[in-house]
Amino acid sequence: MGAEVKHNDKPMKVLVNFCRILLGLTFLFSGIVKAVDPMGTQIKLTDYLYAFGMGDAILGSTLLILACILAGFEILIGAYLTVGAFGRGSSLLAMLMMVFFTPFTLYLAIKNPVQDCGCFGDAVVLTNWQTFYKNLFLLALALLVFIKHKKIVPFIVERRQWWVTIIIVAVSVRFMVSNIINLPILDFRPYKVGTDLRSAYTDHDLRFAEFSIMNENLDDVTMDILSDSSYTFLVISSHLEDASENDLDLIDDVFDYCTIWGYNIIGLTASGTETIRQWTENAGADMRFLFCDEIPLQTIVRSNPGLVLLKNGVIINKWSHENIPSDEELYGPLEETSVGQMPEPDPMKTPWAVALMFALPLLLLVAIDRLRELIQ
Repeated sequence: MGAEVKHNDKPMKVLVNFCRILLGLTFLFSGIVKAVDPMGTQIKLTDYLYAFGMGDAILGSTLLILACILAGFEILIGAYLTVGAFGRGSSLLAMLMMVFFTPFTLYLAIKNPVQDCGCFGDAVVLTNWQTFYKNLFLLALALLVFIKHKKIVPFIVERRQWWVTIIIVAVSVRFMVSNIINLPILDFRPYKVGTDLRSAYTDHDLRFAEFSIMNENLDDVTMDILSDSSYTFLVISSHLEDASENDLDLIDDVFDYCTIWGYNIIGLTASGTETIRQWTENAGADMRFLFCDEIPLQTIVRSNPGLVLLKNGVIINKWSHENIPSDEELYGPLEETSVGQMPEPDPMKTPWAVALMFALPLLLLVAIDRLRELIQ
Protein backbone atom coordinates (compact mmCIF):
# COMPACT_ATOMS: atom_id res chain seq x y z
CA MET A 1 0.00 0.00 0.00
CA GLY A 2 2.84 2.41 0.90
CA ALA A 3 4.65 1.63 -2.35
CA GLU A 4 1.47 2.36 -4.30
CA VAL A 5 1.05 5.74 -2.60
CA LYS A 6 4.68 6.58 -3.30
CA HIS A 7 4.27 5.59 -6.94
CA ASN A 8 1.14 7.75 -7.33
CA ASP A 9 2.97 10.67 -5.71
CA LYS A 10 5.67 10.79 -8.39
CA PRO A 11 3.64 12.68 -11.09
CA MET A 12 2.77 15.40 -8.56
CA LYS A 13 6.42 15.71 -7.50
CA VAL A 14 7.48 16.06 -11.14
CA LEU A 15 4.74 18.66 -11.75
CA VAL A 16 5.65 20.71 -8.66
CA ASN A 17 9.34 20.78 -9.52
CA PHE A 18 8.67 21.65 -13.15
CA CYS A 19 6.43 24.52 -12.02
CA ARG A 20 8.92 25.87 -9.47
CA ILE A 21 11.73 25.86 -12.06
CA LEU A 22 9.49 27.60 -14.62
CA LEU A 23 8.42 30.12 -11.98
CA GLY A 24 12.03 30.61 -10.89
CA LEU A 25 13.28 31.20 -14.42
CA THR A 26 10.49 33.74 -14.98
CA PHE A 27 11.46 35.63 -11.82
CA LEU A 28 15.12 35.48 -12.86
CA PHE A 29 14.35 36.86 -16.32
CA SER A 30 12.14 39.62 -14.92
CA GLY A 31 14.76 40.64 -12.36
CA ILE A 32 17.74 40.49 -14.72
CA VAL A 33 16.15 42.66 -17.42
CA LYS A 34 15.35 45.23 -14.72
CA ALA A 35 18.94 44.98 -13.45
CA VAL A 36 20.20 45.58 -16.99
CA ASP A 37 18.52 48.99 -16.95
CA PRO A 38 17.84 50.18 -13.38
CA MET A 39 17.30 53.74 -14.56
CA GLY A 40 14.60 52.49 -16.93
CA THR A 41 12.82 50.90 -13.96
CA GLN A 42 13.24 54.17 -12.07
CA ILE A 43 11.53 56.02 -14.92
CA LYS A 44 8.70 53.47 -14.93
CA LEU A 45 8.23 53.91 -11.16
CA THR A 46 8.06 57.67 -11.75
CA ASP A 47 5.34 57.07 -14.35
CA TYR A 48 3.37 55.12 -11.75
CA LEU A 49 3.69 57.94 -9.22
CA TYR A 50 2.34 60.49 -11.69
CA ALA A 51 -0.41 58.11 -12.82
CA PHE A 52 -1.61 57.78 -9.22
CA GLY A 53 -1.36 61.50 -8.51
CA MET A 54 1.75 61.40 -6.32
CA GLY A 55 4.04 63.25 -8.71
CA ASP A 56 7.37 64.07 -7.10
CA ALA A 57 6.49 62.49 -3.75
CA ILE A 58 9.66 60.37 -3.84
CA LEU A 59 13.11 61.59 -4.86
CA GLY A 60 14.59 60.19 -8.06
CA SER A 61 17.60 58.81 -6.19
CA THR A 62 15.27 56.96 -3.81
CA LEU A 63 13.34 55.53 -6.75
CA LEU A 64 16.60 54.31 -8.28
CA ILE A 65 17.42 52.49 -5.04
CA LEU A 66 13.92 50.99 -4.99
CA ALA A 67 14.35 49.90 -8.62
CA CYS A 68 17.58 48.10 -7.70
CA ILE A 69 15.99 46.45 -4.65
CA LEU A 70 13.04 45.24 -6.74
CA ALA A 71 15.33 43.79 -9.42
CA GLY A 72 17.60 42.15 -6.85
CA PHE A 73 14.66 40.70 -4.92
CA GLU A 74 13.22 39.12 -8.07
CA ILE A 75 16.60 37.67 -9.03
CA LEU A 76 17.08 36.24 -5.54
CA ILE A 77 13.64 34.60 -5.42
CA GLY A 78 14.17 33.29 -8.94
CA ALA A 79 17.52 31.78 -7.99
CA TYR A 80 16.08 30.18 -4.85
CA LEU A 81 13.23 28.59 -6.81
CA THR A 82 15.42 27.45 -9.67
CA VAL A 83 17.87 25.57 -7.45
CA GLY A 84 15.21 24.60 -4.92
CA ALA A 85 16.73 26.55 -2.02
CA PHE A 86 14.64 27.48 1.04
CA GLY A 87 11.61 25.73 -0.44
CA ARG A 88 8.92 26.95 1.94
CA GLY A 89 10.23 30.52 2.28
CA SER A 90 10.96 31.10 -1.42
CA SER A 91 7.62 29.64 -2.54
CA LEU A 92 5.83 31.79 0.07
CA LEU A 93 7.56 34.97 -1.14
CA ALA A 94 6.79 34.14 -4.77
CA MET A 95 3.14 33.52 -3.92
CA LEU A 96 2.82 36.75 -1.91
CA MET A 97 4.32 38.76 -4.76
CA MET A 98 1.89 37.24 -7.26
CA VAL A 99 -1.06 37.69 -4.86
CA PHE A 100 -0.20 41.41 -4.72
CA PHE A 101 0.70 42.04 -8.36
CA THR A 102 -2.10 40.07 -10.03
CA PRO A 103 -4.98 42.28 -8.74
CA PHE A 104 -2.78 45.33 -9.33
CA THR A 105 -2.25 44.40 -12.99
CA LEU A 106 -6.00 43.76 -13.33
CA TYR A 107 -6.54 47.35 -12.20
CA LEU A 108 -3.93 48.53 -14.74
CA ALA A 109 -5.66 46.56 -17.48
CA ILE A 110 -9.06 48.07 -16.67
CA LYS A 111 -8.02 51.68 -15.96
CA ASN A 112 -4.88 51.81 -18.17
CA PRO A 113 -3.06 54.58 -16.22
CA VAL A 114 0.23 53.46 -17.82
CA GLN A 115 0.47 51.64 -21.14
CA ASP A 116 3.16 49.14 -20.15
CA CYS A 117 3.68 47.79 -16.63
CA GLY A 118 7.45 47.44 -17.20
CA CYS A 119 7.59 43.98 -15.61
CA PHE A 120 10.06 42.80 -18.26
CA GLY A 121 11.72 46.19 -18.80
CA ASP A 122 12.17 47.09 -22.46
CA ALA A 123 13.15 43.52 -23.36
CA VAL A 124 9.56 42.29 -23.72
CA VAL A 125 6.80 44.89 -23.89
CA LEU A 126 3.36 43.56 -22.97
CA THR A 127 -0.02 45.23 -22.97
CA ASN A 128 -1.67 45.55 -19.58
CA TRP A 129 -4.13 42.75 -20.40
CA GLN A 130 -1.30 40.48 -21.53
CA THR A 131 0.49 41.25 -18.26
CA PHE A 132 -2.62 40.35 -16.25
CA TYR A 133 -3.06 37.02 -18.04
CA LYS A 134 0.64 36.27 -17.55
CA ASN A 135 0.32 37.01 -13.85
CA LEU A 136 -2.76 34.79 -13.53
CA PHE A 137 -0.70 31.92 -14.92
CA LEU A 138 2.24 32.66 -12.60
CA LEU A 139 -0.13 32.98 -9.63
CA ALA A 140 -1.45 29.48 -10.35
CA LEU A 141 2.12 28.16 -10.46
CA ALA A 142 3.05 29.98 -7.26
CA LEU A 143 0.01 28.64 -5.38
CA LEU A 144 0.73 25.08 -6.45
CA VAL A 145 4.41 25.31 -5.55
CA PHE A 146 3.66 26.84 -2.14
CA ILE A 147 0.93 24.33 -1.24
CA LYS A 148 3.13 21.42 -2.32
CA HIS A 149 6.47 22.93 -1.27
CA LYS A 150 7.43 19.75 0.63
CA LYS A 151 7.75 18.01 -2.75
CA ILE A 152 10.45 20.41 -3.93
CA VAL A 153 13.66 18.52 -4.70
CA PRO A 154 16.58 20.90 -3.99
CA PHE A 155 19.72 20.86 -6.12
CA ILE A 156 21.78 21.99 -3.09
CA VAL A 157 21.73 20.52 0.39
CA GLU A 158 20.09 22.70 3.02
CA ARG A 159 23.23 23.52 5.01
CA ARG A 160 24.87 25.15 1.96
CA GLN A 161 21.84 26.97 0.50
CA TRP A 162 22.89 30.26 2.10
CA TRP A 163 25.72 30.40 -0.46
CA VAL A 164 23.03 31.15 -3.07
CA THR A 165 22.22 34.39 -1.25
CA ILE A 166 25.85 35.50 -1.07
CA ILE A 167 26.57 34.72 -4.73
CA ILE A 168 23.39 36.25 -6.16
CA VAL A 169 23.60 39.41 -4.04
CA ALA A 170 27.27 39.94 -4.97
CA VAL A 171 26.71 39.38 -8.71
CA SER A 172 23.51 41.47 -8.79
CA VAL A 173 24.97 44.47 -6.96
CA ARG A 174 28.08 44.56 -9.12
CA PHE A 175 25.97 44.14 -12.27
CA MET A 176 23.52 46.93 -11.43
CA VAL A 177 26.20 49.38 -10.29
CA SER A 178 28.04 48.85 -13.59
CA ASN A 179 24.84 49.44 -15.58
CA ILE A 180 24.17 52.67 -13.68
CA ILE A 181 27.70 54.09 -13.85
CA ASN A 182 28.13 53.08 -17.45
CA LEU A 183 25.28 52.53 -19.89
CA PRO A 184 23.12 49.36 -19.80
CA ILE A 185 25.12 46.36 -21.03
CA LEU A 186 22.17 45.42 -23.26
CA ASP A 187 20.15 48.05 -25.11
CA PHE A 188 16.57 46.94 -25.76
CA ARG A 189 15.40 50.43 -26.71
CA PRO A 190 14.85 51.68 -30.28
CA TYR A 191 17.74 54.19 -30.03
CA LYS A 192 20.53 51.63 -29.86
CA VAL A 193 23.93 52.07 -31.53
CA GLY A 194 23.57 51.53 -35.28
CA THR A 195 20.03 52.92 -35.50
CA ASP A 196 19.36 55.11 -38.55
CA LEU A 197 17.34 57.91 -37.00
CA ARG A 198 16.92 59.73 -40.31
CA SER A 199 15.24 56.75 -41.98
CA ALA A 200 13.11 56.10 -38.89
CA TYR A 201 12.03 59.73 -38.81
CA THR A 202 11.22 60.00 -42.53
CA ASP A 203 9.41 56.63 -42.48
CA HIS A 204 7.30 57.81 -39.51
CA ASP A 205 8.27 54.79 -37.43
CA LEU A 206 5.89 54.82 -34.46
CA ARG A 207 8.70 53.91 -32.05
CA PHE A 208 10.19 57.36 -32.75
CA ALA A 209 6.91 59.30 -32.85
CA GLU A 210 7.91 61.55 -29.93
CA PHE A 211 11.38 62.29 -31.29
CA SER A 212 11.39 65.83 -32.63
CA ILE A 213 14.10 68.50 -32.33
CA MET A 214 13.09 72.17 -32.17
CA ASN A 215 15.07 75.39 -32.13
CA GLU A 216 14.57 78.47 -29.97
CA ASN A 217 11.60 79.54 -32.11
CA LEU A 218 10.01 76.09 -31.81
CA ASP A 219 10.68 75.35 -35.48
CA ASP A 220 11.26 71.68 -36.27
CA VAL A 221 14.93 71.23 -37.21
CA THR A 222 15.08 67.43 -36.84
CA MET A 223 16.04 66.75 -40.45
CA ASP A 224 18.65 69.52 -40.41
CA ILE A 225 20.44 67.68 -37.59
CA LEU A 226 19.96 64.17 -38.96
CA SER A 227 21.00 65.08 -42.52
CA ASP A 228 24.47 66.28 -41.52
CA SER A 229 26.92 64.11 -43.48
CA SER A 230 29.68 64.88 -40.98
CA TYR A 231 29.89 63.92 -37.32
CA THR A 232 27.63 65.57 -34.74
CA PHE A 233 27.96 65.24 -30.99
CA LEU A 234 24.74 65.51 -28.98
CA VAL A 235 25.03 66.40 -25.29
CA ILE A 236 21.74 65.03 -23.99
CA SER A 237 20.08 65.97 -20.72
CA SER A 238 16.35 65.62 -20.23
CA HIS A 239 16.57 67.96 -17.23
CA LEU A 240 19.72 70.04 -16.94
CA GLU A 241 18.80 71.06 -13.39
CA ASP A 242 19.26 67.43 -12.35
CA ALA A 243 22.34 66.76 -14.49
CA SER A 244 25.53 65.52 -12.85
CA GLU A 245 28.30 68.11 -12.67
CA ASN A 246 31.08 65.62 -11.90
CA ASP A 247 32.42 65.41 -15.44
CA LEU A 248 31.75 68.85 -16.88
CA ASP A 249 35.45 69.25 -17.66
CA LEU A 250 35.25 66.27 -20.05
CA ILE A 251 32.27 67.82 -21.86
CA ASP A 252 34.22 71.05 -22.10
CA ASP A 253 37.15 69.10 -23.62
CA VAL A 254 34.84 67.55 -26.23
CA PHE A 255 33.47 71.02 -27.01
CA ASP A 256 37.01 72.37 -27.51
CA TYR A 257 37.87 69.35 -29.67
CA CYS A 258 34.82 69.97 -31.90
CA THR A 259 35.72 73.65 -32.21
CA ILE A 260 39.25 72.75 -33.36
CA TRP A 261 38.23 70.05 -35.86
CA GLY A 262 35.01 71.64 -37.11
CA TYR A 263 32.46 69.15 -35.81
CA ASN A 264 29.00 70.12 -34.60
CA ILE A 265 28.28 69.74 -30.90
CA ILE A 266 24.71 70.47 -29.83
CA GLY A 267 22.89 70.21 -26.52
CA LEU A 268 19.46 68.58 -26.41
CA THR A 269 17.22 69.18 -23.41
CA ALA A 270 13.66 69.69 -22.22
CA SER A 271 14.77 72.37 -19.74
CA GLY A 272 14.13 76.10 -20.07
CA THR A 273 16.48 78.81 -21.32
CA GLU A 274 17.49 80.07 -17.86
CA THR A 275 18.53 76.58 -16.79
CA ILE A 276 20.50 76.23 -20.03
CA ARG A 277 22.30 79.50 -19.37
CA GLN A 278 23.30 78.45 -15.86
CA TRP A 279 24.49 75.04 -17.04
CA THR A 280 26.63 76.39 -19.88
CA GLU A 281 28.26 78.83 -17.47
CA ASN A 282 29.14 75.96 -15.13
CA ALA A 283 30.33 73.73 -17.96
CA GLY A 284 32.37 76.46 -19.65
CA ALA A 285 31.15 75.18 -23.03
CA ASP A 286 29.15 77.79 -24.91
CA MET A 287 27.34 75.28 -27.10
CA ARG A 288 24.03 75.73 -28.85
CA PHE A 289 21.05 74.04 -27.22
CA LEU A 290 18.00 72.69 -28.99
CA PHE A 291 14.85 71.29 -27.47
CA CYS A 292 13.27 67.85 -27.39
CA ASP A 293 10.66 66.10 -25.27
CA GLU A 294 12.04 64.48 -22.12
CA ILE A 295 10.73 60.98 -22.94
CA PRO A 296 12.86 60.34 -26.06
CA LEU A 297 15.85 62.01 -24.38
CA GLN A 298 15.61 59.64 -21.41
CA THR A 299 15.20 56.75 -23.84
CA ILE A 300 18.15 57.62 -26.08
CA VAL A 301 20.77 57.53 -23.33
CA ARG A 302 20.39 56.42 -19.70
CA SER A 303 22.66 59.11 -18.34
CA ASN A 304 22.18 62.72 -17.34
CA PRO A 305 24.03 64.14 -19.11
CA GLY A 306 24.96 61.64 -21.80
CA LEU A 307 26.88 61.97 -25.04
CA VAL A 308 25.75 60.61 -28.42
CA LEU A 309 27.68 60.66 -31.69
CA LEU A 310 25.77 60.83 -34.98
CA LYS A 311 26.85 60.64 -38.61
CA ASN A 312 24.35 60.84 -41.45
CA GLY A 313 21.64 60.44 -38.85
CA VAL A 314 23.05 57.10 -37.65
CA ILE A 315 23.91 56.58 -33.98
CA ILE A 316 27.65 55.76 -34.02
CA ASN A 317 28.20 55.55 -30.27
CA LYS A 318 26.86 56.58 -26.87
CA TRP A 319 28.58 57.38 -23.56
CA SER A 320 27.46 58.07 -20.02
CA HIS A 321 28.90 61.15 -18.32
CA GLU A 322 31.23 58.78 -16.45
CA ASN A 323 33.07 57.59 -19.58
CA ILE A 324 33.04 60.48 -22.02
CA PRO A 325 36.05 60.24 -24.41
CA SER A 326 39.18 61.85 -22.97
CA ASP A 327 41.81 64.03 -24.64
CA GLU A 328 43.93 60.93 -25.26
CA GLU A 329 41.12 59.39 -27.34
CA LEU A 330 40.35 62.62 -29.21
CA TYR A 331 43.75 63.05 -30.83
CA GLY A 332 42.78 63.69 -34.46
CA PRO A 333 39.93 63.56 -37.00
CA LEU A 334 37.15 61.23 -35.91
CA GLU A 335 37.60 59.16 -39.07
CA GLU A 336 41.04 58.17 -37.77
CA THR A 337 40.09 57.45 -34.15
CA SER A 338 38.22 54.64 -32.42
CA VAL A 339 35.76 57.24 -31.07
CA GLY A 340 34.46 57.89 -34.58
CA GLN A 341 33.91 54.21 -35.38
CA MET A 342 30.91 52.11 -34.49
CA PRO A 343 32.10 49.67 -31.79
CA GLU A 344 32.59 46.04 -32.78
CA PRO A 345 30.10 43.54 -31.31
CA ASP A 346 31.26 42.46 -27.87
CA PRO A 347 30.57 38.79 -27.07
CA MET A 348 30.43 39.75 -23.40
CA LYS A 349 27.53 42.13 -24.10
CA THR A 350 24.97 39.65 -25.35
CA PRO A 351 21.87 38.15 -23.69
CA TRP A 352 23.65 34.77 -23.46
CA ALA A 353 26.66 36.31 -21.72
CA VAL A 354 24.43 38.07 -19.20
CA ALA A 355 22.49 34.86 -18.57
CA LEU A 356 25.76 32.99 -17.98
CA MET A 357 26.91 35.71 -15.59
CA PHE A 358 24.11 34.66 -13.22
CA ALA A 359 23.75 31.00 -14.20
CA LEU A 360 27.40 29.94 -14.11
CA PRO A 361 28.00 30.66 -10.39
CA LEU A 362 24.82 28.75 -9.53
CA LEU A 363 25.79 25.82 -11.76
CA LEU A 364 29.25 25.72 -10.19
CA LEU A 365 27.70 25.80 -6.72
CA VAL A 366 25.40 22.90 -7.61
CA ALA A 367 28.30 20.95 -9.15
CA ILE A 368 30.53 21.51 -6.09
CA ASP A 369 27.69 20.52 -3.77
CA ARG A 370 27.07 17.30 -5.71
CA LEU A 371 30.78 16.51 -5.75
CA ARG A 372 31.01 16.97 -1.99
CA GLU A 373 28.04 14.67 -1.50
CA LEU A 374 29.71 11.98 -3.64
CA ILE A 375 33.01 12.30 -1.76
CA GLN A 376 31.30 12.09 1.61
